[in-house]
Amino acid sequence: MYNSERMMKAIGDISDDKIEKTGRAMGYQRTERRTARRSLRMGRLLSIAAVVALILALGVTAYAIYTHWSRGMEQRLPATDAEKEMAEQSGLSDTSQTVSATANGVTISVEQTVIDRDTAHIALRIEGFTLPEGQYPDIGGWSLTFDGEGAPNMTGGFVEERDANDRLIFTAPDGSMEFDFTAKAGGKWASFEGKEIRLVLESLGTGDKGQYQALVEGPWELVWTPSSNGELLTVQPDADLGNTGIKLVSAEISPISAKVMLQLPELWAGYETLEEFDWQLVGVRLKDGTTLTNIFGPPTQVGYADIDNLILEMDYSSHQILQQEQVDALIFASNSPWARTLTESDLIVVPIG
Repeated sequence: MYNSERMMKAIGDISDDKIEKTGRAMGYQRTERRTARRSLRMGRLLSIAAVVALILALGVTAYAIYTHWSRGMEQRLPATDAEKEMAEQSGLSDTSQTVSATANGVTISVEQTVIDRDTAHIALRIEGFTLPEGQYPDIGGWSLTFDGEGAPNMTGGFVEERDANDRLIFTAPDGSMEFDFTAKAGGKWASFEGKEIRLVLESLGTGDKGQYQALVEGPWELVWTPSSNGELLTVQPDADLGNTGIKLVSAEISPISAKVMLQLPELWAGYETLEEFDWQLVGVRLKDGTTLTNIFGPPTQVGYADIDNLILEMDYSSHQILQQEQVDALIFASNSPWARTLTESDLIVVPIG
């Protein structure tokens, strides 16, 4: 979708009150007519022209206010209006798809995708499904492929919030629900970029304590090729992690993913027993001095890339959209850093410039 089309789509959702205020700011006033319907129509046309003029005059800053972000993405990747607009302009975020499927009165559609080289977030909007009170929603059977192949790491779940009484809420005020998938390429492909996604959901129902009950049968099949952002920053600092005896050999940073290669001083046997490696990537330092910590959770993949040379690879997804060219250091911490509040003394900062 071109920028002008996005603008007009956003304008369609702007309230008359906001449009009128913008019109006043541009020097336009609503003119009263004898026929009320005609008055509103003419006023809106004049004010839309004002809004378009204002957007064209101010550029992306004016438009960023109306960039869409699903409820799940707001939780997973909280971002400013400017960051959301940048994500859309770069192809990282895609809300332009009109792919949907309907079965037995329930419509499932693609609401948003956020995809870089290694991580794919997919937000689905579910309309027409009524969740019984006190029940947990669930999906019975699903298939997700990229160019016909499954990703090595895929998870999914309903977006949930809590009310004033701390009770879980799955249904939005408009009656819709959201189910989000996350997939990791995990080295299987060089990138998710350009891959056709095929998603099939078999049924919707309720599930609690391992007991699933189908309430609405599908299937719902969605096939589309979203935009993505394949930008990648690769660095080879070959730098020490403080006095741990570990070296950061190389790192790859994408907008919402990161991969680090560490050379260990000795063989780490924990990779065979699925133990947690002590030192983990937790954040980045930007060139302006800003430190971002706790933006990475537990690694999505850990293993020896070269066991003979003791090279350990760890892959991560980021909870913060990164501009790779602004990153000048990686930050590490030990002892399950994502599960606690970190202090400056916990951190090891490794420059990568």
